[in-house]
Amino acid sequence: SSGINAEWPLRPGNEYKSYLRLFLLFMSLLARVPRRVPRLVSCYLNLSTDSTHTGQQFDKSDPRNARYLGGRKKEVNPNFGIKLVAEEPIEIVGKNHVWCDGGDGHLGHPKVFINLDKGVIKPCGYCGKQFKEHE
Repeated sequence: SSGINAEWPLRPGNEYKSYLRLFLLFMSLLARVPRRVPRLVSCYLNLSTDSTHTGQQFDKSDPRNARYLGGRKKEVNPNFGIKLVAEEPIEIVGKNHVWCDGGDGHLGHPKVFINLDKGVIKPCGYCGKQFKEHE
């Protein structure tokens, strides 16, 4: 017995320990991977200065920029959904409460009830449709 186990890391009967050893081995190897994109690679990135609707912007050395290698460009849609919702007209109702289900039958959302105050515009929490009580 030379002390070398030919079956390592898998040992019959102790599968959970074997999987744990494999996991720990994987994590130790993962810890050795560099966390930043090398400067040589970052000079080939096609980064746009545009930010998304959430303001997402990565540093040039961030590894998430690797998706823009090989001539691929960051595409940002200037038509954010919140702008489109704001363009919808406000629905004036004659009651102090209203319900919204998003319309379109099965393509809508669960029915919600909205209490209205005079002169105050209240949006639906799901679709953003705006309601106002008639004054």
